Amino acid sequence: MKIGFISDIHEDIQSLEKALDILSGEGCDNIVCLGDITGFVLPFYRYIPVRNTEACIKFVRQKCSVVVAGNHDLYAARRIPKFSAGFEYGDNWYNTDYKIRAKRAQNKIWLYEDGELPVLLSGESSSFLRGLNELERVDFGSISFLFSHFCYPDFSGSTIHFPAEANHLRTHFEYMQSLGCIIGVSGHGHPEGFIIVSEDEFKFYPFGTYQLRREIQWIVVPCVARTMRSNGVLIIDSESMKITAIRIHKIKPFF
Repeated sequence: MKIGFISDIHEDIQSLEKALDILSGEGCDNIVCLGDITGFVLPFYRYIPVRNTEACIKFVRQKCSVVVAGNHDLYAARRIPKFSAGFEYGDNWYNTDYKIRAKRAQNKIWLYEDGELPVLLSGESSSFLRGLNELERVDFGSISFLFSHFCYPDFSGSTIHFPAEANHLRTHFEYMQSLGCIIGVSGHGHPEGFIIVSEDEFKFYPFGTYQLRREIQWIVVPCVARTMRSNGVLIIDSESMKITAIRIHKIKPFF
């Protein structure tokens, strides 16, 4: 069974259409969206004239069999993360003055108003984002997967950190094992290619095809949105255990 992965779309409808065309052409049986359908941060993205949140949500709803919420999706829907990594948001977080929230955040969690364009959502799209879970456990073929935008204890990616060593994923692997999962797949990191973390190795892989081992591991997929890094999609064949990252666009200079 071929599973296609998209993540970090960030309202880039043109790249999303190309990503879905690639996955369809590769014969994917299921497509999983790992979050951040919404969210447009001005310094990083290059497609402001064509950004379209509603169209992106519509395509994801039509094409994806599994969808989880990312940190930008939670912000667009004004949701507090269920898995908050110990940060106390309080019940009135989004109605609290920005300066107060910034002081309380102490550079530990993302605040969005300082660099993100507002998201205009229909009531139907807002309801869809509010209904997304932060993680999903799914069996595809003989493999039990854990899908999330980021890793335990911050499945939505709402905190300001990213693991850099294999031992940083210890609690995530423990959580996976508690659910009987062998492979966790997330987005959020925007790698040019993908990342595989096992219990003893943290490794970046460029776009291409590789062989997966049958052991517990965490995989970070490329982003769909056009940024200052190459974007792409990921495919896992649950029978052959082959993993393939396919580039959507090559990086082009601004000038």
